[in-house]
Amino acid sequence: MTESLRPMNLGGILDRAVQVFRARYIVFFGLASIAGIAGLVFQLAIAYPKSAPSGGSKNGGLVFASYAAAFVSWVAIVVLGVIVRAANCYAASKVNLGEAVIVREAFGLFTSKFWRLIGISILQGIFAGWPFIIAGFLAVIIGAAVAPFGGAAFVVATVYILAAIPCLALYARYALAYPATAIEGLTAGSAIDRSVKLSEGGRWRIFWGIVVVSVPSWGLVFGVSGLLEALKNGNALLANNPLLVAGINGVVGLIAALVFTPYSQIVLTLLYYDQRMRREGFDVERMMQAAGLEESPALQGDGGANLNTGTGESPA
Repeated sequence: MTESLRPMNLGGILDRAVQVFRARYIVFFGLASIAGIAGLVFQLAIAYPKSAPSGGSKNGGLVFASYAAAFVSWVAIVVLGVIVRAANCYAASKVNLGEAVIVREAFGLFTSKFWRLIGISILQGIFAGWPFIIAGFLAVIIGAAVAPFGGAAFVVATVYILAAIPCLALYARYALAYPATAIEGLTAGSAIDRSVKLSEGGRWRIFWGIVVVSVPSWGLVFGVSGLLEALKNGNALLANNPLLVAGINGVVGLIAALVFTPYSQIVLTLLYYDQRMRREGFDVERMMQAAGLEESPALQGDGGANLNTGTGESPA
């Protein structure tokens, strides 16, 4: 899959992301399923009743197994999730540049870089998530104030939803860190700095790129979850079978992970390249490389001092 590199508006980037996804959908589905299946197991594990119906301990072994499965799957989500994010960015880069890539190659490149990727996630969370801390204090105060009148849950949810807006705006500064480390091999701190500098002049486009991709995923997952909760009141099958509800939610979450997770990371990767083209002329650099006009790394490094005979003397 080859196409000339050029800066695009957000609509063009979203369309291009669909083309990239379709070109190697098996690779992206394969990568997304690694963490997605762990998410499904987690949903099922936390839904298992944690005590015997009679108050006894006859199913204590199964209860312990559910706790253990929940913990193991949670760890798997954290570990595999960051690796898959970087692997998707790497795969999207390769496909966008018309190069071949397979699941084992993309995933294997980042298994040894887990702590670097965790570091990026932590830094992104700190720098972009601090409004939620303020929202937490406000939610407690406002919730306590309105509790006697009812509707505290609605007020608290509204506070957190409003807090998500500045969080997303701040995240646009740091969102390109994963593509930066996946493609350029940067450390966590360097990737964050690279994202801040590279995103200048394009943060609103990055912001809307994140929102446009995230809203359908959130709508699907939370919409189905809310619908199931509403149906519990009049449906004994759902009300008395937490595993069934968890299974439905888990399958929906897996579908969202298979589709929207890789697509969002493809969009971020294309936004990364778009900013490189706008700020650094990456498209011109690639055209020069293709035409064989770019100076070799050896000459760039020593200014051509050793071009003549290796003696360090400039040619006459």
